[in-house]
Amino acid sequence: MRAALYLLTLTATLSSCAQHAATTGAATSATPATPVFQKPRTVSTIPINTAPGDTVLVFQRTPCYGTCPAYTATIFRNGQVSYFGDRFVPVTGQRTLSLPPATVTAMLDEARRINFNSLAPSYTSNVSDLPSTIITVYLPGQQRHRVLAEANIPAPLQGYIAYLKGRLDPLAGLNMDK
Repeated sequence: MRAALYLLTLTATLSSCAQHAATTGAATSATPATPVFQKPRTVSTIPINTAPGDTVLVFQRTPCYGTCPAYTATIFRNGQVSYFGDRFVPVTGQRTLSLPPATVTAMLDEARRINFNSLAPSYTSNVSDLPSTIITVYLPGQQRHRVLAEANIPAPLQGYIAYLKGRLDPLAGLNMDK
């Protein structure tokens, strides 16, 4: 009988402590959680107030465990660029930049030339440290096509990535050699 009364009192006390910790925000354990590094998820930076038909290309360089440049550039038909510099780029944060409309047209022409929409949606490996390049192209009259390039990238796609980096890395403040 005495053991049952003791268990009942202990249960009520623990319940009361748990409620107090929940309402005051106090930690329930003395051991802090160990942070775990996870590769960031890709996030679209397409502004909400633009029509999807205005977006022609999204170019994203993702982070790695080192100092890989990470940014996203959403390019619109009129040359406007919605840019977000994430990590290891001189220009960080959200910016609105611009490219000449002829450059935007050339980017789409190059996508047509390499037949971008026929590329596989993913070129990856089992290595978690590799940075990725994610390209989404909206060619007029065709469905949007997204390609994640990380490893085993075919030569035409490698050339297109280098071509886009040559036009977009300077917006991020990067030299051509990164």
